[in-house]
Amino acid sequence: MADVIFFDLDGTLVDHRSAVMETIAAIVRAAPDATAPPDELVALWWSLEARHMREYLAGQCSFAEHHRRRLRSFLPMLGEPVPDDPALLDAWIEERYLSAFEESWQTYPDVRPCLEALKELPRGPRLAVLTNGDPGQQRAKLARFGLLGYFEAVLTPTELGAAKPAAYAAACAWMRTEPARDRTTDRPRRPADPPPRPFAARPVGGDSVQLRQSETELAVELELVEVLTV
Repeated sequence: MADVIFFDLDGTLVDHRSAVMETIAAIVRAAPDATAPPDELVALWWSLEARHMREYLAGQCSFAEHHRRRLRSFLPMLGEPVPDDPALLDAWIEERYLSAFEESWQTYPDVRPCLEALKELPRGPRLAVLTNGDPGQQRAKLARFGLLGYFEAVLTPTELGAAKPAAYAAACAWMRTEPARDRTTDRPRRPADPPPRPFAARPVGGDSVQLRQSETELAVELELVEVLTV
């Protein structure tokens, strides 16, 4: 059976950070009673997302509750009251954040050439997405850009019962393969994400995937998969 490559989604296939920053910047600019400069509020939202996402992944709250927890800290900084009713917090997220956030989703320009190159290999690997995000939202991102068909599975903590990195073993079992033969791609996390955005290799077993940017060519090798993307 062919080897498996697990791709992360946010920050690897879809530019999650830019979508968040664009959406929150627009919300902050429209808040006349904000208590801090726009750049500070955008940075605050980003830090709140990281904190409460960790709580969700640790099983301490639901995905909806992790959004509510963000808002309870963020709304006072916007100069807005914090509703006691969770349904009102959910409505704020849906109406003022999620709709604009989803409109801001973009894939990186090198994603489809990379996936096409892997698909065209004579003994190409099987591809799967391994992500810590909400399953419905993550599949919606892939569907938006016509990427679902490249992947045999989209695996999240909901399916696997664990978040990354503990989820790797469960993902291998799901894909009916041995961890030592799997390869995982992820982009490096950094305070800012200016172009170019190189992929970084993350070996899971004895092999690894390296995807890095080049201005000149796209090439894929199967033994050590290496994609040089335009």
